[in-house]
Amino acid sequence: MSRNVYPACTWPRLDPQRSTMPPVSSTLTPPAKVFCRLPFSGDDRAPQFSDLLDRIGEEITRTLNLEEVLDSICYWIGSALGVSRASILVKDPDEETLVTRGEYNTGEFIPQLGMRVPLDDNAHLQALISQPEALAVTQFAEFPGMGDRTRTLVETLSIRSMLAVATRYQGQVNGIIGLHQCDRERQWTTDEVRLIEAVADRLAIAIDRSQLYTATCAAAQRETLLREVSNSIRASLDRDTILHTAVVRVRELLECDRVVIYQFKEGWDGEIVVEDLQRPWPSVFGNIIHDNCFHGEHADLYLKGRVRAIDDINNAGLDECHRNFLERLEVKANLIVPIVTTETDGDETSEPRLWGLLIAQECSQIRHWEKGEIELLERLGEQLAVAIQQAQLLARSRQQAQQLQQTLEELQNAQAQLIQSEKLTSLGRMAGGIAHEINNANNFVFGNLHYLREYVSALFEAVESCDLCPELAEELELDYIREDFPKVLASMQEGSLRTREIVQSLRDFSGLDEAEVKPTHINKCIDRALAMLSGRLHGADVVKNYGTLPEIECRPAQMSQLFFNLIDNAIDAIGDRQKQQPDFTAKLEIEAAIEGDILAIAIRDNGNGIPDEVRDRIFDPFFTTKAIGKGTGMGLSACYQIVRAHEGNLRCHSQPGIGTTFTIELPKG
Repeated sequence: MSRNVYPACTWPRLDPQRSTMPPVSSTLTPPAKVFCRLPFSGDDRAPQFSDLLDRIGEEITRTLNLEEVLDSICYWIGSALGVSRASILVKDPDEETLVTRGEYNTGEFIPQLGMRVPLDDNAHLQALISQPEALAVTQFAEFPGMGDRTRTLVETLSIRSMLAVATRYQGQVNGIIGLHQCDRERQWTTDEVRLIEAVADRLAIAIDRSQLYTATCAAAQRETLLREVSNSIRASLDRDTILHTAVVRVRELLECDRVVIYQFKEGWDGEIVVEDLQRPWPSVFGNIIHDNCFHGEHADLYLKGRVRAIDDINNAGLDECHRNFLERLEVKANLIVPIVTTETDGDETSEPRLWGLLIAQECSQIRHWEKGEIELLERLGEQLAVAIQQAQLLARSRQQAQQLQQTLEELQNAQAQLIQSEKLTSLGRMAGGIAHEINNANNFVFGNLHYLREYVSALFEAVESCDLCPELAEELELDYIREDFPKVLASMQEGSLRTREIVQSLRDFSGLDEAEVKPTHINKCIDRALAMLSGRLHGADVVKNYGTLPEIECRPAQMSQLFFNLIDNAIDAIGDRQKQQPDFTAKLEIEAAIEGDILAIAIRDNGNGIPDEVRDRIFDPFFTTKAIGKGTGMGLSACYQIVRAHEGNLRCHSQPGIGTTFTIELPKG
């Protein structure tokens, strides 16, 4: 689509029948109303020129769109003066070059629109800039001091005569108006020279206003982008989100083909970690790039803040290695800024590090990177460095928090173990004292049963030797006493032996004799726990399926505690279900087997099961679902710690309404 816009004009003093239209370039979109071609002659020229200047002044005040203004002026002047080409070159504020921003062309000659014209090698442009007056040349090919490059350009554009003047604002050149006659040599009149000089005075203001407006808009856009990135940094410390936002907005603002962020990994090799591109250019995202052309001296320059703007990779003095590398990525122009971070370790600050590069790429054509674009990328590189450092600090803080949490959990576990150990020690001391006292009393009973049997036997013999009357013997029930006494004596002896066994189990469970690691039959530890809890089974069916197991190296007291806690929990589970279902048949099953080098023991109940929402927390210290006063939350935690201390595993499988199975896996060796 053509950028040419031609505002309407009317000339009431002219006869419309005399108007003719000049040839119009086929590349131009015909305007709805066009400037009329005027047959300037004689006394008509002065008022017509005056009217033309008025129309140009109105157009300049009507819009800040410089392209519209320049195209309109070129069309009006070119068609009015009947030239082959009218063009307006605008000076790049950042470079010593001029760019053709507006043009009128009859369509018979090569257009100049968009051409970038350097000042060096251009004697006529230098003459224009050095003098305030217009430069009128009839035989342009004979202009002295013209360089080879300029002469080639003149031949390409077929310029035979030229009338041009520089536009100046506050003494500074900001553009040039040029009229070309290409079909013949032309003598320029004084009125034409004055007209173009008058237009230049008005146009200088328009160019300055437009450049100021454009620069203000560009600065506002840059500030908006930087503010967005800053807001992203404040709103989210997620590095990938911030980097992605940056490349998307940069590509939109610069209207380039590809924007990437390259992070160094090992040496000078690296990876494209984020990318935004314009199709159909290929993606390089995630590529590990081996750039053998990048050396330490380049890194030193980037660390010092080097920014590299490459307008054309083939004319930037790049070495062949680097140029070939860019060609493989289909890059024709490159803008590179460093991302330099400074990592901190506590109160110490490390040296700056070249983290990566922010790169804008043009793939379709060469491109001149403007000063504002370069400054934008520089500032953005600094912002991204801050974002990356903050993300690294956040990651480090989270890692430290995780380590602190882990340390806290370890301390809690250690505290729980200390509490449990202290409780066991106190229980052991108490159990030792109780066992000693019970044993003393029980020994009196057990030791005197033998004498009691002898004494009673002697009494029976004495009674038999006496001749008691039958009525007395019947009243004393001597026959029944003689028959029942041995049974009473046997019952007393059995009770005394049972008391001795319970006391021994209490001593074993408290760890008074079995605190050290030694070969142990796990059967005995399980049976010991069952013996201690036999009074709580409430008629539950106990199924033991483990036979004779081999000895393993362990702490018997801890193993007894382990099985006691697990069986105690199982009894609680089946007891709760018995309360809910009086006709429920409670069952406790203990099964053990050798699986390779592992001894696996399963304790299974058919209670209510463990709810899903608490299953992951059952081994946490102090966590309990029991009512206050019914549980401390230390039982399963202690079990887990005991199994882990023996280099084993403790797993729980539970289905609500069906039951729970705890599986202990211990190394056999």
